[in-house]
Amino acid sequence: MDNENTPRIRNALNRQSSKSGALEFRYNQEKLKQENRYRVQGEAFPERLNQFNWGACILTPIWGLGNNTPIACLSIVLSFIPYVGIILALIFSIYCGIKGNEWAWQNKEWIDLKQFHEVQKKWAAAGVIIELVSIVIFTYAAFSLIDQINQFL
Repeated sequence: MDNENTPRIRNALNRQSSKSGALEFRYNQEKLKQENRYRVQGEAFPERLNQFNWGACILTPIWGLGNNTPIACLSIVLSFIPYVGIILALIFSIYCGIKGNEWAWQNKEWIDLKQFHEVQKKWAAAGVIIELVSIVIFTYAAFSLIDQINQFL
């Protein structure tokens, strides 16, 4: 098995047999720290990444699944609350935009800071494109509906 394709945490495991014959697993802390140096699990979030994440705001549940942040799917649940659900989902989407970079940095493995920025820029571009296409489609549908109502009357 190729070591580059195995999860990094498994590479840091040491297997040792105890006297009872059972295998014991323990972590080689130095090797684990070296292999996960770009993963921020347990380390401070870099302050320069503390920016608004448009991908997390516009594509909240999809972005959440793509960045190992399932809490972002809460926006779907919130939208089903009667009367105030859409407002709560919108507020939560904005909150996800504020916390998005931090969550993505902590919950997903990144090669370096450059890769992180490239991926988040792609999410933002996809979000903006989808939002613009949605606006065009809904505007066209609204005008078509108004036109049909006028023809009916």
